[in-house]
Amino acid sequence: MPSGSAVIRYRGKRGVSWRIKYRDASGQQTMETLGRSPEWNRQKAAVALRAKLTDVEREGFTRPGRLDFATFADAWLDEYPEARGLKHSTRRGYEIILDRHLKPALGRHRLGEIDVEAIERFVVAKRRAGLSPATVNRALNVLSLVLNAAIRRGLLRVNAVSLIERPRELRRRWRILSPVEVRRVEAEFSTLIEEAETERDRDDLIVTRRLFLLHMGTALRRGEAAGLRWRSVFLADPNGPVLRVEETWVRHRTETPKSDAGRRTISLGEKIAAELWDHRQWSQYRAEDDYVLPNPRTGRPLDANRYGEVLRLALRRAGIEENIRPSHELRHSSITNAAAAGTSPEALMSRAGHSSYATTRRYIDLAGERFREEADRLE
Repeated sequence: MPSGSAVIRYRGKRGVSWRIKYRDASGQQTMETLGRSPEWNRQKAAVALRAKLTDVEREGFTRPGRLDFATFADAWLDEYPEARGLKHSTRRGYEIILDRHLKPALGRHRLGEIDVEAIERFVVAKRRAGLSPATVNRALNVLSLVLNAAIRRGLLRVNAVSLIERPRELRRRWRILSPVEVRRVEAEFSTLIEEAETERDRDDLIVTRRLFLLHMGTALRRGEAAGLRWRSVFLADPNGPVLRVEETWVRHRTETPKSDAGRRTISLGEKIAAELWDHRQWSQYRAEDDYVLPNPRTGRPLDANRYGEVLRLALRRAGIEENIRPSHELRHSSITNAAAAGTSPEALMSRAGHSSYATTRRYIDLAGERFREEADRLE
């Protein structure tokens, strides 16, 4: 038999009992009591031991009851993102979900106790607490990653997340700004800048206006626009002004784009190129390593909350009262309007930095819907 495995006859106050000892898939020494004589004897115990060793060899079996979820999840978080080469922002996202949702609810559960019933209780509790289906599903995704790691290490046999019915996510309808609305918002920015009572408000309005135009003209993601530096902007390129997406600002730090498609070169229209040229002359942050549209007082990327506050003010002044997510809806609007203007699918996909054509197709379909809606209104 393998080293560390044995049949043990133990005589106690209540008589003779039989135990088996073996090492599980993790190398941990495990002792199990089978029963007492006369129901058990050495021969039956030896058969039970061989069966257990077969489980270890074939399925990597480890007794799941010894390790709680929080302990294993912390170890997983220390190893998995680095081993996979994931971005710091991705690791941080996992950590937030574990700390806010999974460990408070399931942390004391032993791995073997995280079954369908336990996970369904978790889902119900989170939905009753007001979490959206999308947030609950993100938590389930992380839970599934952790449980899959436990399976690979022989600590579990089944990932119960795969057996539950997940909350259904209702796709949020995007609020697309039409070209007419974009011009209206731009005009309101100009009025607000003239009316600004303090230098701080005026400067924030100037930067937010140009960020708005940059998003609408390039379809950059929020982090891509915030992380854009002058060294990546080429306004005097002989083939026409362009910018290169090489960095992104995520969770207060600079990272590279997550995918190859995210690294891209975007042609700039005359209007956006002129705005950036004027901004470089106006801003005190104009060195190659400086951010293009930063906080005008610190040179750091503009706080997303401040950007959203100023942008919503201009939107309301333009008569757009809907709850628009800054950057997200602007990016959606930029791509959809480009599709409606006849930009080819290949050019759209490249400009947006999509890794999958299926994502780009959503914008093309949405542009078609908008054409039909406009035609219906005209009739």
